[in-house]
Amino acid sequence: MSDVSPLIWLLCFIVLALLTSYVRRKRRSDQVENGTQERVWDESANDDLFETAPIGYLEIDLKGIVRRVNRRECELRKLAQREMVGKYCWDLIPPSERQRYRDQIERRLTGQTALLPYQHQYLRPDGAQVTVEIHEHKLENRYRIIVGLRLASVDVTERKKSEDQAYETAAELRALFQAFPDLFLRLDRDGNVLDCKGGQSSDPFLSAEKFADRNLKDILAPAVVEVFAEAQDKVRKTTTLEVIEFKAEGRQGEQVYESRLLPLSWDHWIAVVRNITARKSGELKLTEYAQELEHKNEELEAALATAREATQLRSRFLANMSHEIRTPMNGVLGMTDFLLATKLTAEQQEFAESIKGSADALMALINDILDLSKIEAGKMRLDRVPFQLGATIAEVASMFALEARLKGLEFVSSIPADLPRVVGDPGRLRQVLRNLLGNALKFTDRGEIGVRAELLNEATNVVQVRFTVHDTGIGMPTDQQSRLFESFTQGDGSSTRRHGGTGVGLAISKQLVELLGGEIGVASEPGHGSRFWFTASFGKASPAETPAPKPAVEQDRVIRSTSRAPIAAPAARPQKPVPIASHLRVLLAEDNEINQRITLRLLEKLGVPADAVVNGREAVQALEKRKYDLVLMDCQMPDMDGFEATAIVRSREVGTHTPICALTANAMEGDRERCLAAGMDDYISKPVGLEKLQKAVDRWVHRPVA
Repeated sequence: MSDVSPLIWLLCFIVLALLTSYVRRKRRSDQVENGTQERVWDESANDDLFETAPIGYLEIDLKGIVRRVNRRECELRKLAQREMVGKYCWDLIPPSERQRYRDQIERRLTGQTALLPYQHQYLRPDGAQVTVEIHEHKLENRYRIIVGLRLASVDVTERKKSEDQAYETAAELRALFQAFPDLFLRLDRDGNVLDCKGGQSSDPFLSAEKFADRNLKDILAPAVVEVFAEAQDKVRKTTTLEVIEFKAEGRQGEQVYESRLLPLSWDHWIAVVRNITARKSGELKLTEYAQELEHKNEELEAALATAREATQLRSRFLANMSHEIRTPMNGVLGMTDFLLATKLTAEQQEFAESIKGSADALMALINDILDLSKIEAGKMRLDRVPFQLGATIAEVASMFALEARLKGLEFVSSIPADLPRVVGDPGRLRQVLRNLLGNALKFTDRGEIGVRAELLNEATNVVQVRFTVHDTGIGMPTDQQSRLFESFTQGDGSSTRRHGGTGVGLAISKQLVELLGGEIGVASEPGHGSRFWFTASFGKASPAETPAPKPAVEQDRVIRSTSRAPIAAPAARPQKPVPIASHLRVLLAEDNEINQRITLRLLEKLGVPADAVVNGREAVQALEKRKYDLVLMDCQMPDMDGFEATAIVRSREVGTHTPICALTANAMEGDRERCLAAGMDDYISKPVGLEKLQKAVDRWVHRPVA
C-alpha cells in the first residue's frame, strides 16, 4: 500500500502539470485571438515618447480595431482619442473608401502585402483635406507573435501641393513647348546642346531630334557658330538678352532664323530659335511699300507745291488783272459820267448810257470773279456792324421794283415791320439779294418777281431770318438745279440759250450764305418759274446800338409795282458836293493820265484844289516843298511806288502827320491791310466815283466851322 501511494501521487502530479500547461496555452491562444495578450511594449517607459512624437501614431490590433493613438495623430485628423480608440480603423475614412481600405489592412496583417510607404488623404471634419505619408510597422509580443500594426503618419500636405504645382507647371511648360513654333535649347560654353524642347514640325531644322545631344558645330556653319559664341560671351558679361540672325538651308530653300540668347547660369545659356523667313519677307515688302509711299509723298508734295504755286500765280494774276482792268475802267466810267453831264443829242445820250451800262456790267463781273477768288482762298471776311434789317431789304427791293416796272413786270415785296436791328454784314446780304433778284428779273418776261422775308427765330443773341425770291419766269428742270450753285455753271449751257451770264453769281451767293451761317436752295419747274430761298443768322444789336423807333406804320409792308401803279421810292441819290475852303490843298500821285484827269476833275467838282505828280519820288519831293492836307497815293507807279514813298514820308515826319489815302486799282484780299501796314491812313479802290471820293476827303480834310 505504501509502495502504491507515491506512484499515485506522481501520476496526479503529472496530470496536474499537463492540465496546467494546457490551460495556460489555451488562455494564451485566446488572448492572442482576442487581442488581450500582454503588450510587447512597456507603456510606462514609452508613453512620453509616444505622446510627444512629431509624427502621428495609430496602433490597431489584428481585427483592425484602434487600440492606441497619440496627440499628433489626433491633430492631423482633428478628432479626439475617444472618437478613434475602440473603433475599426476603416470606419475613420469616408464610406466609399472603407471596403478597399479594410482589404488592404487585412492583407498587410496577414502578410499578403508588403509594408511599403504610401500616401493617404483625410477629409477632416472642418472640411480641410490633409495628405499624409503612412509608414506601417507590425507589432509583436514577447513571443514574436504578430498582434497588430502601428501606422506612423507624416504630414506631407504642403509638399503634395508643391509637387502638384510643379507637375502643373511642368505640364504647362510641355504644352507651351508644343504650342510654340520655337525651339528651346540649353547650351554650355562649348556649344553643346544639354537639353532641347519644342520645335516646329513643318520645319525639319527646328526639331528637337536634330539638336539633341549634339554640338552647334555639327549643325551650323562655322561663321554662325562663331556668332553664337560671341553672343554667349556678351550675354555672360552683360546678363541681358542678345538677338542674332542667321541663315540655314531648308526644304523650301534658304531660311532665315532668329535666336534669342538669355543667361541661365555662369556656364549655361538658353537659346530660343525661331524661323523668321516670312517676317523678313514681310519687312522687305513693307520697306518697298514705304519707299514707294515716300516716292508718292514726294510726288504729292511736288504736286502740292505746284498747286500752291499755281494758286499764288492765280492770285498774282487776278491782282494784276484787277489792277490793269480797274485802271482803264476807272477812265471809262469817269469819262462816261463826265460825258453824260454835258449837253448831248438824243442819239449821243443813248450811246453814252449804253457805254455806261456795259462798263457797269463789266465792273460787276470783275467784282464777282474777285469775290469768288477770295472765298475759294478762304480770305473773305465779313463785317460786323449794326444795321436795320428791314430797311436794308427795302432798299434792294426798291431798286429792283423800278427795274421791274421798266420791263413791264409786277414786283411784290413782303417785309415784316417787326424785323429787329441786327449785327452783321449788310453789304454781303445786299449782294446775295441783288444776285437772286437780278436772275429773277433776267429770266422773267411776263408776270411778277418778288422778295419775302420772315423771322424764323429770335433768341437772346441770335436772329435767324429766311429770305425768298420768286419769279414767274422760264424755270428749270431738276437736273439743272443740282449743279446750279457750282462755279461758272449755268442752268442752260447750250449755244442757243436766250440769256447770257457767267454762272458766277449763284456760286458766290451760296458761299456768302454759308459765311452768313445759313443755307440756300431752289425749287423750280420749267415754264412755271423759280423760287430761291436762303437763310442767314445775325447777331442781335444791343440796346446801345439800337436807335429809338421812328413814328412809322408798324405793320407788314407790301410793295406792288406794275407799269400802271406807283412804285416804292428808289434809293436816295448822292448829296450835292459841298465845296471845301480853297486854302486847303490835296496832292494826287497817279501815273495814268486818264485816271489823273478824272480824279482832278472830281476834286474840282468838290471844290478842292489839287496838284498832281506821276510817281512816288515826285510825291516825296512835292511834300518837301509845301504842306498838303491830304495825299491821294496810287500804289503802283514807275520809278518809286506808293508804298516806298509813304515809308519815306513817314520817316521824315517830326511832330506832324500828313493823311495819306491809297487810291489804287488793287482790290484783292489783303491789299487794304497792306496799305495800312505801310503807313497809309485810308484805302479807296478804283474805279473812284464822286461820292466815294467826297467821303474820303470829308474824313481827312478839316472843314472850317461856318
